[in-house]
Amino acid sequence: MKLRRHILIFFGQLFLIFVLAFAPFGAGFIINNVRPEWFISPVARSALILLVSAYYLNIWLFALAIFVDYYLDAWVVTDSRVIDIQQDGLFSRTVAELELSRIQDITSDIKGIIPSMLNYGNVHIQTAGETKRFKFEQVPNADHVRNKLMALVEKNRVENPIRPQSNNL
Repeated sequence: MKLRRHILIFFGQLFLIFVLAFAPFGAGFIINNVRPEWFISPVARSALILLVSAYYLNIWLFALAIFVDYYLDAWVVTDSRVIDIQQDGLFSRTVAELELSRIQDITSDIKGIIPSMLNYGNVHIQTAGETKRFKFEQVPNADHVRNKLMALVEKNRVENPIRPQSNNL
């Protein structure tokens, strides 16, 4: 399995980008009614164009960061391990892996009205060791993912039983 956050999470963040993209139009309308001389003066007009250009450049950078974070955050589940790939900003990535044989507990939670209606939530994987608790955030069909992971863990335990070590001295 290869998992990502639910696509609705990405579209929700894109909606924020669109709201921010249309904010200068509202500000321009207000400025035009309150201070129309700002659009007439060549110096003020140049300064406004520079500010609005810098603003839209930041909007594009913010949109790119949101897309990169959504697209490159992934969880991969194979028949022997779980791989957690977390993108932290544009130029930082953390990759962690966990063998299925080390998994002790898998829980899923779906909290809220919209996640319940659209069936997405979090899946938590707990191990006995010192490793951090793995968390698949806002994945579609969280209960199905948990059930599939549990089946893989049981299959792994049957195929690769833990053999007790002998004390031959």
